Amino acid sequence: MQERLRADMARRDGLGRQARSALDGIVHALKPEGMDPHLPARHLLDYVLEGPDGPRAVVAAGDPATATHLTWLVSGMGIRPQTAMWGTAREAAHLAAAQRAAGAPRPVVIGWLGYPAPTPWRVVLDGPGRRGGAMLAADVRAWWEFLRHGPGEDDDVAPALRARGTAVHGAVEAHSYGSLVAAHALRLLADRGLQPDDAEAPWPAERPVEALVVSGTVGLPAALAARAAHLGLRSGRTFRALAPGDLLARVGRTVGRRRDWTDAAALPVAPRPGLAGAAVRGHQTARWSPTAPEDAPRGYRDVGSVTLAATARVTAGLPLPPVPDGADPAGPVAPA
Repeated sequence: MQERLRADMARRDGLGRQARSALDGIVHALKPEGMDPHLPARHLLDYVLEGPDGPRAVVAAGDPATATHLTWLVSGMGIRPQTAMWGTAREAAHLAAAQRAAGAPRPVVIGWLGYPAPTPWRVVLDGPGRRGGAMLAADVRAWWEFLRHGPGEDDDVAPALRARGTAVHGAVEAHSYGSLVAAHALRLLADRGLQPDDAEAPWPAERPVEALVVSGTVGLPAALAARAAHLGLRSGRTFRALAPGDLLARVGRTVGRRRDWTDAAALPVAPRPGLAGAAVRGHQTARWSPTAPEDAPRGYRDVGSVTLAATARVTAGLPLPPVPDGADPAGPVAPA
């Protein structure tokens, strides 16, 4: 992978605009000095610069070969390697750092920009979500097979984690249109028997995804919404964050004629007893900068947000602090 990256860097000037921007974003995301030195190192797992659908890239924050927790971070509308590679890798690193702070020994978060995220005028369509879901399911399945059984005969990599006695807790964190991609991926994994239904398999049952977090979701098509409770997740392991002022999520559901995630547990978007952090507002994943006040509103994935802290716990398989009697699980400010 590194040799291919060096070869592409050598031919950078001959690449098209999108491929060149994607390559620059990948290189910047991988540089140790490109982010806070306290964040996990980034590892390039896969990338395509000149495919028929444009660039794709998959970057891990943390070393997958030693992972105790593996979370797939799936983004939405317009988030592609040529537009947001460094930012996506930083969000993955912030989530991994938050998981580690919550108690996960060796968490890894995969910033997955592996599908052609739709432009704004295509968000109303389900087709990009189905296609992206198939691509995500294929990658999750491939990693699950590697984690369980080790490399193939031609792969010169470390042995399977199971062979070293390490269990891996899997999760997906998806934002905006990425939540639709994640739902389609889980449906495919369930159809193929990789996500056993609770009614058919005792817990714990081995599965690649044990928790799902969606934020700013654009909803689900009726057929998929009817199956939302049968995506191979244990009851109470699907969580949804919806911040005040998140109008794009509402527009996406309404214009796309989609249904809401009715069976998801509310994830806090404002501080509540036992769970500190700044409140989240609006649709963005990142909106805060160090020049802003510490209590300024943040995006869903912003460092220091209550939603990031809560997401880190549930994706690491850890419980949230109990909600006081009569309190809103989302925090004192009701979501818009």
